Amino acid sequence: MKKIAFGAAAAIALTLTTNAFAQDSQAPGYMIANYTIKDQAGYNKYMEEAGPLAPKFGGKIIVFNLNATAVEGEPKKVVAIAEFPSVADAQRFYNSPEYTAARKFRVASTEGSVIITEGFVPPKQ
Repeated sequence: MKKIAFGAAAAIALTLTTNAFAQDSQAPGYMIANYTIKDQAGYNKYMEEAGPLAPKFGGKIIVFNLNATAVEGEPKKVVAIAEFPSVADAQRFYNSPEYTAARKFRVASTEGSVIITEGFVPPKQ
């Protein structure tokens, strides 16, 4: 069921950004999170530390919904999608020392998952 929710979130992100990248040959990278907050104070620490980091790695938050619902599967309370110029940029962000330190707060205060995936670039016509 979680795969369906992630698939739907990824499909939405790709639909929203496909036209913007039609002229670019490199696919964008996405970091997609879906989780439930178990400890609000710990999650607040995560947000304080992680919030300003994505732009430093070329990323931008395109979806951040603290009250997400799903039409299929088991919805989590948070759905977030960050878009990066490439998967490599998303991985550099995720593995950076700054995000690694912040991520500890998220892992300790939430239950769910995060994936990194490549976007779709349509063939040139």
